[in-house]
Amino acid sequence: MKKATIYLKEGQNHRMLEQIFQSIFPLQMNFPIIFGMFMILGVVGGLVATRIQWLPTISGFMLVGLLMGPEGTGLISNQVITQAGHLVQISLGLILYKLGCSLHPEHVIKHPKIIIVSVVESLVTFVSIFLLLTIFGFSGIVSVLVAAIGISSSPAVLVHVASEMRAKGEVTENTKVLVALNNLISFIIFSSALPFALYSSEATWGDIFGIPSYRMIGGFAIGAVMAYAVTSLAKFLQPKTFHYVFPLMLGGIMLTLGLNVALQMSFLFSCLVFGIMVRWFEKETHPITNTDFGYAEDIFYIILFVTAGASLHVNELVTAGWIAILFPFVRCAVKYLVLIGATRSLDYTFKQSSATGMLLMPMAGMAIGLLQTTNSLMPYIGAQVAILIFAAVAVLETIGPPIAKLAFKLSGEVDGGAVKALVVIPDAKEPSVGTKNPEHRVE
Repeated sequence: MKKATIYLKEGQNHRMLEQIFQSIFPLQMNFPIIFGMFMILGVVGGLVATRIQWLPTISGFMLVGLLMGPEGTGLISNQVITQAGHLVQISLGLILYKLGCSLHPEHVIKHPKIIIVSVVESLVTFVSIFLLLTIFGFSGIVSVLVAAIGISSSPAVLVHVASEMRAKGEVTENTKVLVALNNLISFIIFSSALPFALYSSEATWGDIFGIPSYRMIGGFAIGAVMAYAVTSLAKFLQPKTFHYVFPLMLGGIMLTLGLNVALQMSFLFSCLVFGIMVRWFEKETHPITNTDFGYAEDIFYIILFVTAGASLHVNELVTAGWIAILFPFVRCAVKYLVLIGATRSLDYTFKQSSATGMLLMPMAGMAIGLLQTTNSLMPYIGAQVAILIFAAVAVLETIGPPIAKLAFKLSGEVDGGAVKALVVIPDAKEPSVGTKNPEHRVE
């Protein structure tokens, strides 16, 4: 009798074990698996890229993502990419915050040359793309929306490659300002075009004027209020507690992002405003925007660019045809030529102007965000815009990082080769906190 009981329990255990195996296969991706997989794959891609002199590490991240994504082995599926969406949003929010910190409104106003160059470059880019698309038979509203999105430049490529090459100087700092202004102008023109797009899709008058105003004013308000709250709290940080600046800023970015997502506003625009306003509100006695986030930054860049590589729509190049090549080519050529024409205005050398024009070429973050807005509000128009934007991103995110690395070498600012800047506030005397060098911490 005792033996029968033991046998029964063993049989039950066997069935339980069988049920466990049946329930876990096929293996379901959870958050820790996705996060860990992205980190390991990103490091592998980065190590490979470091062995190729002309290739920046973010190209390695993207290459691994492409090989492991739906266009490659399929290890990173579309479902995994969707699940990683929140991580990507946090990464973009952090990068746009850092970009916004380079744009101090007061100092930019005192140096109008940079504003004039940015406005001229943005308008010429817009008109050139609009004319190209209308020649190829695209409707006026699709051409306007794509041209507005085409003004934007990728802050992630600029910030990461600059950090990787330890670039510091006139071209580096002024290009950060230009990219920030590019994205602001892109968002403003896109928002201004939305009423016409909504009208063409037979929306109500309340939606035509209400939606763009709600997204722009609301996004600005959230960014400004959060910046004021964070800088007010930062006044209480003392040298011994200044290490709390990283969780303080990350918390501000997360709240800015989360509130915008919850209220269906533009988190990209709001995080950029958050960085700009933090730079404006901060006190000289409590400088927080020059804080280095240290090794933690690599986590965000790996997530962003592994996902970007996995999300590349190579098939869109075939679907779009010749326009997939002409659109990014015209966009890049116009930005480059306008900056060459601004050589005297910026007191640049030809090499510096060339480098700046090249650094404006990559396009991704803001472009994808504005495309998602188009898709959510006007799916029919969004489908037409998506073909062009995805094709351009596939080209520009592939060639953009190597071009950026070449541009920094051309500028002569690698390892801090230049010191003058047009609109940048000198660094505060107090050393930055959270730096990758532990010897530089504030005691």
